[in-house]
Amino acid sequence: MTTQHTMLASDLRVVERWLSSQGARVEDALQAAGIPVSAMTKPRSRIPTAQVGTLLTQLSSQYPDENIGLALAQHHHIMDTHVLGITAISSETGLAALQRLCRYQALVSTHSPLQIIEEPETITIAKNVVYEGIAEHITQVFLFAVLLHSIRNFTDFRGDPIKVAFCGADDDHASTYRGIFGPRVTFSAQRGELVLPRKLLVQPISTSNIDVLTVNEPMLESLVRAVREGSLLATLKIAILDQLPTHTLTEEEAAASQNMSLRTLQRRLQDEGTRFRVLLDQTRAELAENRLGDPMVGLAEVSYLCGFSEQASFSRAFKRWTGESPSTYRQKLLS
Repeated sequence: MTTQHTMLASDLRVVERWLSSQGARVEDALQAAGIPVSAMTKPRSRIPTAQVGTLLTQLSSQYPDENIGLALAQHHHIMDTHVLGITAISSETGLAALQRLCRYQALVSTHSPLQIIEEPETITIAKNVVYEGIAEHITQVFLFAVLLHSIRNFTDFRGDPIKVAFCGADDDHASTYRGIFGPRVTFSAQRGELVLPRKLLVQPISTSNIDVLTVNEPMLESLVRAVREGSLLATLKIAILDQLPTHTLTEEEAAASQNMSLRTLQRRLQDEGTRFRVLLDQTRAELAENRLGDPMVGLAEVSYLCGFSEQASFSRAFKRWTGESPSTYRQKLLS
């Protein structure tokens, strides 16, 4: 059985913004590519990658005089990829940010199209071919424009890349590409490559934030696991984490999030050998255990992050989950 590759629907918000700026109906473009409009409004909704390729090809035909890749890059927002974008720019260095983007890229596309190639003097960001024809070229231009813009924003780099290679032809926009990427742009390559000096990317970046990394990394690991497993239990855990700390997901809300009736959800969980309440407790316990491993996070804050309004209630629940109080668990963990 062939695996159907998917991508994060919210990553297409750049298309929505650009089409809106052209005065075009976004709904028409999405529907013509077979993409349900409702997918764009649902958190973590995913769509088949093939439909994205169809959409990009259609846009190229509809707007033949536009450089679609560069136009979309101008409408990119860091929050389009939710927690991944924020975590990446909170990294210690530019290289660490790129490594995190690659480590968790299944959140955006299960094709895992990017790879980092490290050399003594250079870092190459390679874009493996995912689409056919113009859709692949648009994607390469978009990704490299966004990455280079971000690197220039968060580092002191003001020079030109060592090399930029695209799979597509220059489509009469060579001078435009060189205005964005510098003079060392080539076309008709076997794969897309953005090559940068290593010394630039190993310097600390201005947006580094260890607290953000500590909080977000466990969620990213869980999100990637949910995408790869595609299991109901993993998906429900993510739905629970998405709502914490301000709201504790109910069983009815969990069923609705999976487009199931309550009875269907209960039956599916029973088939997995569990119940929703057990899954909720497991998710909160895992979150609590992770946060207790950080000595800079107070017990009251751990309680809040796990969705408890009172620390005493959290302590009782944690002892029920693990057999130990939060403070005892932390002491053992840190020792």
